[in-house]
Amino acid sequence: MAILCPSTAIYHLLFSSLLLFFSCYVSGIPVYGAGEGKDGFHSTPVSSLLPKNKCSAPAGGGSQGLPITQKYGPCSRSGHSQPPSPQEIFGRDESRVSFINSKCNQYTSGNSKNHAHNNNLFDEGGNFLVDVAFGTPPQKFKLILDTGSSITWTQCKACVNCLQDSHQYFDSSASSTYSFGSCIPSTVENNYNMTYGDESTSVGNYGCDTMTLEPSDVFPKFQFGCGRNNKGDFGSGVDGMLGLGQGQLSTVSQTASKFKKVFSYCLPEQNSIGSLLFGDEATSQSPSLKFTSLVNGHGTLQESGYYFVNLSDISVGNERLNIPSSVFASPGTIIDSGTVITRLPQQAYSALKAAFQKAMANYPLSNGTLGILDTCYNLSGTKDVLLPEIVLHFGDGADVRLNGKRVLWGENDDASRLCLAFAGNSKSTMNPELTIIGNRQQVSLTVLYDIQEGRIGFGDNGCS
Repeated sequence: MAILCPSTAIYHLLFSSLLLFFSCYVSGIPVYGAGEGKDGFHSTPVSSLLPKNKCSAPAGGGSQGLPITQKYGPCSRSGHSQPPSPQEIFGRDESRVSFINSKCNQYTSGNSKNHAHNNNLFDEGGNFLVDVAFGTPPQKFKLILDTGSSITWTQCKACVNCLQDSHQYFDSSASSTYSFGSCIPSTVENNYNMTYGDESTSVGNYGCDTMTLEPSDVFPKFQFGCGRNNKGDFGSGVDGMLGLGQGQLSTVSQTASKFKKVFSYCLPEQNSIGSLLFGDEATSQSPSLKFTSLVNGHGTLQESGYYFVNLSDISVGNERLNIPSSVFASPGTIIDSGTVITRLPQQAYSALKAAFQKAMANYPLSNGTLGILDTCYNLSGTKDVLLPEIVLHFGDGADVRLNGKRVLWGENDDASRLCLAFAGNSKSTMNPELTIIGNRQQVSLTVLYDIQEGRIGFGDNGCS
């Protein structure tokens, strides 16, 4: 019988291990076993991917800025009703995406002059709330933060058709500083008529009054919409919208004298509180961020008010997908706080899906799909999942790394269906090549909009 000395036995063991590793590697099977495993993968507790029903944020909220809450999250004080199902959320999300595509199509086809600048989109599902006050003395309202809209409005007292779930109504007669109509010289319209993606409407008049963001941030003669005829489902406890688009009437434009067209947000997870910052408070985060340039949309798309950036490629795990740049080039890529799930051109989504499935080959697929999400896994009984990191490669070297809940969407608390939180554009979409970076991929990221310098910054500091 042959006797192996210890050094020889160790040599054979190491050789066998390396041979097994190489065999798995060349066959494309993920190799695990050393904590984080390999570059581009993160060992993630499955429990951290599931919905939470208890608020974990401190009672006082964030340390600075306006607190942001998810409308149906446990930290919201909007008096919300039962959260919508994933199918309802994705259905509303599809309505929003369709409307964005329709709006962009009108600009690219040269019909923008017939598309009123105040005909913005409001989407109920997957939105984030902030508290803003109007009037003297201040009357406080819960508004949805939306970078895809430029009109700020709230429901007003003496409305003909009132939103039954709204908690507050602006009473112009109770404010000593209110004036009816437009107060911005270049705008002459006194009325607005807004139609939304789900066919909800808000009709009313413009008015001007003092807007209070924080005690030190007070803006007299702020023009906003006073909704008096509102129809549709705007969501329980929602009083209106805070428009953060690039239009002339947006909050960004009307506060430019103080804030220099700079703001940032950190959109919170369901059970946490984020923050909305303006001006110097937002700019103070710049050293820790990676910036990419704002770009002009294709044709007259820049007039749409959306924020366009240059997405050049995507990585999954440690694999660069090498998607042709032309796929993202026209009409381009927008960052949107109101869209929930990121939409990709079909060629890009197919490449992402294939790479993700390859990286997750050791985990069982679940039966069926979840609305627009078609790549789902059954992780019941799994404590930790080795999740591939997804990297969005933007222009100027700004790489945004996504993991955890930015990658997977959890339907329920038993982990039986966790789905890739990306979707491809439908074939019926008017702009099938338009890319929309949704809020699911922005959760817990710092996103800074510096319109004056023409750039957007990203940071992964969490909503502290």
